[in-house]
Parts: sequence; structure tokens; C-alpha cells
Amino acid sequence: MKKLFLAMAVAIVTVTVVSAQENSRGSIMVVSSVQTDKDNGYDGDSELCCGIKFNIRLSGVTKVELESVDGNPLAGKANIKTNVQGNTQAEGMENASTIITFIASDSSGFTPCKDYFIFTLPCDLYGGYRLSIYKDGLVADYFGVHQAVSPGVFIAPSDLVESELEFEEPDAPLVEKERPKMDAMTHKLFIQYRRKPTEANRQALLERMGIRYDKVVARKKNKLRELEREARTYHIVEHMQGIVNEMVENRDVRIQQQFLRFIDPRRDENPEDAWMVLRGASATNAYIGYAPVTNAEYAAFNPTFAYDRGKDDYPVVGISIKDAEAYCNWLTQNDPTHTYRLPNEEEWVLAAGHMPKDVFMNAGHAERRLTAVDAYEQSKGACGGIDFWGNCWEWTSSIDNKGFYIIKGGSWDSKRDDCRSEKADDVRNGSHGYANVGFRVVRSDNN
Repeated sequence: MKKLFLAMAVAIVTVTVVSAQENSRGSIMVVSSVQTDKDNGYDGDSELCCGIKFNIRLSGVTKVELESVDGNPLAGKANIKTNVQGNTQAEGMENASTIITFIASDSSGFTPCKDYFIFTLPCDLYGGYRLSIYKDGLVADYFGVHQAVSPGVFIAPSDLVESELEFEEPDAPLVEKERPKMDAMTHKLFIQYRRKPTEANRQALLERMGIRYDKVVARKKNKLRELEREARTYHIVEHMQGIVNEMVENRDVRIQQQFLRFIDPRRDENPEDAWMVLRGASATNAYIGYAPVTNAEYAAFNPTFAYDRGKDDYPVVGISIKDAEAYCNWLTQNDPTHTYRLPNEEEWVLAAGHMPKDVFMNAGHAERRLTAVDAYEQSKGACGGIDFWGNCWEWTSSIDNKGFYIIKGGSWDSKRDDCRSEKADDVRNGSHGYANVGFRVVRSDNN
């Protein structure tokens, strides 16, 4: 077996397996957290060795780093046992490490199109792992999910597409610069479903969207691990943990919302007007306002409404649910083909989508007051509308179990975390008006 592994050109540094006999004490496995591609052999039972195999066509790759985003040990010393159910357990862990560094011995890097093997302890990587590829002083991160390393098995990053890798400076902040682009595999399944919307094609697309979502969660978990190592205050770690928990808890709901937006075939009937297609909504041909209702728009309905000069394009605030509904009814009365109303919480989230990590918005006292609705128009929601996050909260027609109305999006004086689309525990008394709560409108076809 040892000759077989040498023939595979597998090499490691101080990776050994000892006492590999199957007995009541199990098998002691020792895996180094730093490995190279030198052919210095393997000492132990080859049937137990396991890890990740990678094969990269790129030239100049000098280092690969592997990390479990759930903090599971990848390297160290452990007693590997198999229970009566046949499941592998690692006991008596010593010198555990969640990160393994694999280095090319040649300064020119790894040989392109050659198989390399990173040895690890048996490990559940279903929640995700980071594979960082270092090339020419830059690094690109790949995140894998839904995999596990079992004794005697080497898994591979099967959906890694090298042309989709984005290389950055090693110290670049880990943020979502924009909504992730649709990868080639998802696009293929999307076109397949559009052409033939069978249940099998639907499930295939949903499954792929689930994988993409879990990869985003894996990135967040990896950031959490990074903060646990480097953050100066626990508050920052706690904040990121809350984001990860919310994403995990609401996984199925968020994937379903994304799917509904994905498959909605409608096109904007009039791209120049102030209404955006509300993709995924159950209402008949629903659209949502491009921006919150402004002072000038509300004053057209209520001529007695007064506001400061020069603030025509500011969001109208201080409006109760009753006042907002009266405005919607006025729009309906003047349009025989449409009905206007407040969005419910689900519709608002469908329109806004997930708030990008680096979104520009009027929050956290950035402006110390309200601004015009288009002051941060570069930040657009999933529907293409603006001013979803920050500036002013927005009423929805949804209520909690105490009869209070759910508001969304945060305001100029809100913490950044409170502006997230998924945050659903902010409510107000609908009979009151508030200086930082406005609203936008949904328009649907009359039946």
C-alpha cells in the first residue's frame, strides 16, 4: 500500500497514522497542520488516511489553505473509533487545528493538472469548508458544502470552476461587493426549468439554489471564525453570530423567496414609470413603488399636509396606518384598472431582497437626519427599487401576535443590523405616526 501511495505522488509533512490495528482502543491518527507536496512517504495503515484531493489547471499556485467553517478539527492527534452504527468518532483530541496549510515545495508552485492530497482527520464538512488558493501574491476563496471526510476517503471540490475564482489581496475584507452572480451550473438549471417546468427540473433548481445559499452561509461562518481569532471585543463576534443564526434558521424561507423571484417570467411593462415588478408575489401582476412615498406625492392627496421647503423628495413620515391606507385608497379611486395598498412583510422582503454587506445607506446617524429618497440611489433592492434600507422605516400591513404593525428597513438613526431585510421584530402602534416611519405602495391588477 505504501508503494501505491508513492506512485500517486502524494506527500505530506509529519502526517502519520500509528496503532492502526482495529481493536477496542481504536486507531491513533496524527495529522499535521502544515503539509507540503514533497515525496517523504506515509507511515501507517493506508486504509485510514483521508482528506481532500485537489487538481488545479492554474499555474503559479504556491499554497492552498483548508479550514472547517464550523470549527471542526482537521489536524491534530485523535483516537479514531467506529461505533456499533458504523459511524466514525474522534476521541482524545490533542493539538487540534481547524486549519491546514498545504505548501508547494517548488517556488514556481504546484504542477498544473496534477492530483494533490491534503490529509485530514475524519471530519464532517457538511456545513462548509474554505479552500483558499494563493497565486502571484493574491488569494481566491472557494467554499464547499454538503461533504464529509470519512476514513479512507478523499473528497474533491467537485463544483470548483477556476474561471469563477476572484483573486484579491490576502488582507482584503471579506464582504459581498454585490449580489452574487448566477454561476454557470445554476444558469443551466434555470434555463432548463424555464423551457420545461417539470417537478424534476424544479427540484433540481431548488437543490442547486440551496447549495448556493449554503455557500453564502459558509462564507459568513468563515468570517465568524476569523472574528473569533482576531476581534478585540466580543460584541463584534456576537453580532456576526446573530447574522449566521438568522440565516440558518430562515434558510428554507429565504431559498423559497429567491426561487419565486427567479422563476417569475414577467418583464417591466413600463421601465420609465415609478413601479417595479414585484417578482414572486402571489397577487395578480403585482408591482411595488420604486421609492417610499414622498412629501410631494402625499401632499397631492392631502393638500393640508405641510412639510419643510426644499424637501419635496424626502419620504413622508409621521403617517399612521390609517393615513397610509387612505392614500392607497385615493390612488385606487383614481385608477380603474389597479388596486393600491401597503405591502405585507413577505412582499416587502421579496422586493428588497437580502441587504448587501457593503450597502450605502442613511443609517447609524450617517446623515443625522432624513434625506431625499434618491440620496443613496446606487443601493438598489432585488426589484430594482431604492431606499429600502435606512432613511426611514416602512409600514407593512402585517401584524404581530399583539396587533402591532411590523415595520421594515431601518431608519437614519437605526443600527446597521436593524436595517437588514430579514429582521422582523420591530413593530409600531398603527394608530400613531412616527417621525422615522414612512411607507411605500404595492399596485396590483384588478380582478
